[in-house]
Amino acid sequence: MKTFSKTALISASAAGFLCLGCFFASPNADNSSYAPGATCGARAHDKKDKAEVKIEFPPAPPGPLDKAKLESAVWTGGGTFQTPVLPKGRDLEDVTIFGRSEATEKQMVDFILRRNPTPDISCTVKELVHYYYEEAGREGIRADIALCQACKETGFFKYGGDVTADQNNYCGLGATGNHEPGARFETAQLGVRAHIQHLMVYTTTRRPETELVDPRYELVIEKHPEIYGVIKMWTGLNGKWAVPGTYYGQDILNLWRQAKVPDGSPTSLLNASEAVRRAPDDPNAYIRRAVARFYAGELERAILDYDKAIELSPSAEAYLDRAICYEALHDLAKADADYTAAIALDPMMPQPWYNRGNLYLLADRYKDAIADFEHELALNPQSADARVGIGIAHAKLGDYEAAWKDFFIVTDEIHDNNEAALANQKIMMDAVKGKKK
Repeated sequence: MKTFSKTALISASAAGFLCLGCFFASPNADNSSYAPGATCGARAHDKKDKAEVKIEFPPAPPGPLDKAKLESAVWTGGGTFQTPVLPKGRDLEDVTIFGRSEATEKQMVDFILRRNPTPDISCTVKELVHYYYEEAGREGIRADIALCQACKETGFFKYGGDVTADQNNYCGLGATGNHEPGARFETAQLGVRAHIQHLMVYTTTRRPETELVDPRYELVIEKHPEIYGVIKMWTGLNGKWAVPGTYYGQDILNLWRQAKVPDGSPTSLLNASEAVRRAPDDPNAYIRRAVARFYAGELERAILDYDKAIELSPSAEAYLDRAICYEALHDLAKADADYTAAIALDPMMPQPWYNRGNLYLLADRYKDAIADFEHELALNPQSADARVGIGIAHAKLGDYEAAWKDFFIVTDEIHDNNEAALANQKIMMDAVKGKKK
């Protein structure tokens, strides 16, 4: 299999080069559309941007395509999921909306910055995280998971939709579709307060401790008594906060699992090693130390810990994480084998499907790549990067009309201003014969 650099995955082929984007990029979170009564809006385009996308990139080629030009194109992909995950440790169905945070404020700051080094917010990331811990803590709601919901709703504060960054609206309050931008808050802290209050109206009949700023709070009480104060679990938001939202709560909780992983600090490494010493037969202890070693850059030692965890009790998480290590070490054959093992153990986990699809793109196995990306889309229909991967595979197979449709779907149906999709749309528009320059 072909190798790649740490900053980009690049594959040479007879038709040219395939650039699969930034190594540390991750698949986009699902952003399902919302029920009219649920009061939160899906992440969609900014009105101006969406109009521009439709004008610049129509649903079908406006003329014949220069196939020779497309055969030598350098396509941009969405990158590979490179965030190790921990074993579930508990049934996600049992995680309550009320409760104590498990991730620290620092862990949440680091988690957000790993996924988006330049979040589009009106304060610092540290300040925003503190507002969540202050506002949610006052009301008894898990601040770390509420933050993960905000990350899901805003695409890790990239926006690009009906709700814009200047609104300080972190859960799409009032953005009910049809280009409705929703509520606007004067400060980031008030936006956070509104988010927490909106969670409260779903979860409890107790009034908020602070003055009401959620503009949809009373509407839920009046129009939707069937959900007022009755939803106790994050997975209970499925189909109610988000429609269809089949895995809405699970998506949030999977982000939470990623946020809680140990960092590579000496303290994390020391604590993880102590946990292994205390419980030498616990596979999860080895996985936690492996994650700490991964973030410390000790990839070979991390693999040894994953080896031990798999020896004690094979898990999809251990295989996924070890595959990520192998990719970082350029051993794509072993990464492929581990992604396959992870899929066999947990076919409902989307990350190994997506990452293996990227490996198949590198190996020029385009039909296999399409199959894997389609599996990822079945689990996460809003994965813009998976749809981009399918578009690249179609282009490499010479089916440019299908590729065109794939790149169009990203911005028009998934409603994601995905940088890779936009770059590939430009390539295709430039290849339209007779197009005015």
